[in-house]
Amino acid sequence: MTDSKKITVNELANILKARLIGSGLAEVRRVSVFDSAGSDSVAFAAEDKLLEKISQCKAAAVIVNKEVNSPIPLLVVDNVERALIETLKQFMPPLGKPAAGIHKTAAVEQGATVDKTASIGPLACIKTGAKIGERTVIGAGAKIGENSVIGNDCRLEDNVVVYHNCSIGNNCVIAANSTIGATGFGYYFINGRHQLIPHTGSVIIEDCVEIGANSCIDRAKFGNTVIGAGTKIDNLVHIAHNVILGKCCLIAAQAGIAGSTKLGNGVVLAGQVGIKDHITIGDGTQVGAQAGVINDIGPNIRVVGSPAIDAREFFKQVLLEQRLPEMSKQLKQLVKRVEELEAAKNNS
Repeated sequence: MTDSKKITVNELANILKARLIGSGLAEVRRVSVFDSAGSDSVAFAAEDKLLEKISQCKAAAVIVNKEVNSPIPLLVVDNVERALIETLKQFMPPLGKPAAGIHKTAAVEQGATVDKTASIGPLACIKTGAKIGERTVIGAGAKIGENSVIGNDCRLEDNVVVYHNCSIGNNCVIAANSTIGATGFGYYFINGRHQLIPHTGSVIIEDCVEIGANSCIDRAKFGNTVIGAGTKIDNLVHIAHNVILGKCCLIAAQAGIAGSTKLGNGVVLAGQVGIKDHITIGDGTQVGAQAGVINDIGPNIRVVGSPAIDAREFFKQVLLEQRLPEMSKQLKQLVKRVEELEAAKNNS
């Protein structure tokens, strides 16, 4: 976070359309977490446990979702997370915008089309038949394969590889070293060896998709692997051939989705989730960290565990497991008591 920019609490209140309680004269230079905020920071508190400690906070102001008694200024908003996003934007370090044009070391093959407002970075390679849209930025060392189409206002960071015949919509971001459209992992065992199945399909990435660093999205055997509009994919995610992701999904780091799986709209996969091939997950379902999904899941369900089951059932099982030592002790006592009663009965 840069210290070069500073705004007053009152100015920030106007930007956030927040209700200011207290003085707005203090200057803010950064955003900090609640417990470490200093007098030149703005902090945020959406949870009651933080609001209860508001008197201990040393920030210039705190963004909150309700009014509380406080010795420091409050910025009261309807949604703290939304206000936090806007606040962070105010203190983003300024980055130079790449100039339009093709760097002298880039290779643009004959038959490729690059819009005059696009920027092609050093050592990038644009293969024949590829199309680069308006104001799109292709980073250093990136490669766009034959006949692939990149839409308008996209940003593909350094060393991104987009294989042939792929389609990326408008306003997409792909972080460094990610790969789109590699051949999927499909083999038949023939004549004593594994033989790769040709993958003649493509990858379609719809508008406003963001993909983190070092992620891989495989092309389809036939048809298309599809990433729905507004979906956000973290670093180190693998999406296999013929997977269909709905709109506005969230896929966290190290998740792996096997081939021909279908996710509905708004599905959330937490970190290290594994999804079996050829299954369907309904709209709005949330899958907890490290869960292993091996069966279809309906809409608007929260599952955890491996194999993944309904979260409420899972936590019931956890509670029972925690009681097992005591239950085992009680069982031994009962068995001993029964044996004593049987022995007394036999001796009578």
